[in-house]
Amino acid sequence: MNLYPCKAYLLVLVSWLLTSLSHAEELPALYVSDSPAMPALIEPGSADEIAYGFLSQQIASGEADDAAYVLENTLNQIEASRHRYHEDLIVPLTLLGDARMAQQDLESALDLYTRARHVARVSHGLFDVKQLAVVYREADALIAAGDIKMAAQREEYAYEVMRKAYPNYDSATLPGLMRLGDFYLNTFNYLSARAMYTAAMNVHSSNQTDFSVEAIPALRGIAISHRLERFPPIYIANPDSSAFDNPTPGLRSPEFDRQQMVFNNFPAGEKALQQIIEIRKRQEPEDVGETLNAIIELADWHLLFGRSNMANTLYSEVYKQMLASGVDAASFFAKPMLVYLPQPDNPQPPPADRRAEPADGLVTLSFDVAPTGRIRKLVTLESKPEKLMDFRVRRSMRLAIFRPQLIDGLPVVAEAQTYTHEFRYFPKIDPTAAVVNPAAQSPTEES
Repeated sequence: MNLYPCKAYLLVLVSWLLTSLSHAEELPALYVSDSPAMPALIEPGSADEIAYGFLSQQIASGEADDAAYVLENTLNQIEASRHRYHEDLIVPLTLLGDARMAQQDLESALDLYTRARHVARVSHGLFDVKQLAVVYREADALIAAGDIKMAAQREEYAYEVMRKAYPNYDSATLPGLMRLGDFYLNTFNYLSARAMYTAAMNVHSSNQTDFSVEAIPALRGIAISHRLERFPPIYIANPDSSAFDNPTPGLRSPEFDRQQMVFNNFPAGEKALQQIIEIRKRQEPEDVGETLNAIIELADWHLLFGRSNMANTLYSEVYKQMLASGVDAASFFAKPMLVYLPQPDNPQPPPADRRAEPADGLVTLSFDVAPTGRIRKLVTLESKPEKLMDFRVRRSMRLAIFRPQLIDGLPVVAEAQTYTHEFRYFPKIDPTAAVVNPAAQSPTEES
């Protein structure tokens, strides 16, 4: 039984949430995207699969160089026998873009994807869904290149294409809604993300799938959007901080107009997580492990919002059910598990002319975790360089929330826990340091 398995982090969350913990194996993931499948470039059983299936597998298996050579020749042959905008070019252009991505040649990949999209629009129409497999590749390449603004435009364009192609509340719109919601959440546009996930749930309700397993990603996305609004993943010292300044959504949609910041994020998130539990219980046969995962998520939600009594009641119930299922509950709850920690920002680097090569620093803290999930008795064990990051790391740690340790199903104080925060910094060059005078050096022999 795989309880609370390791989930894939969203792109931006990774850099802020991956930290070194000596008391827990990993941070719990905030969100996993199990969105519906995106439109396929190559349909199973099609002529394209016969012609390009092997090349696609080559690229996926790390043989991009060989595949690229064949694809280049194929493109030359198609262009020579037909023309530069023939629809037969779409798949090989896109696959060659995939090969360039595998070769880390982002610029060439983007050029190929852009050309493939243009050929698809010329061949099938400006808003035909056949271009979506290419557009989403463009967005991924732009993200890899660090151009979030252009990636947002590609993601939103893809959603508009899908919205024009299908009627309102058609289940075929779910992939586009979920993909765009994931992107917004990844770039901390949590209100826009919530709008997409809410729209996805409206589609599920219209198709009577709101209590199906397929609805879980949207429900979890709604909960996480509320969590990010209340619990940002980095420490915000200044309310006017630009840490989350990301592209403003370019779409105009009624769903956006209905979203607004809320003062109490607890009820909406609780409702979504309770619905996930109900969905898991309705499965036939029920997957007990997934049901317990969902209950733990709800318990963590109560813990985050200071409702430790309810959280511990749920943790204890999970402990009992694990024992009844033959799972080692004692090991699972043997150590506190980090649920929330706003990551401190790195120290401000000195001016470029006073900056040495980057170095690694760390701060190690010791503390106790109370049954409420909060820490106490915070002590700095080690700091390198001394006092450079102590204040920031300690300030963040005071806001940390842990799932408590359970012994025999009851929460207890976990003493002497440790946490190490590692960071990169630029040592400052001392301008008063002695400088070697070239005139004082031994003169070289003249030729």
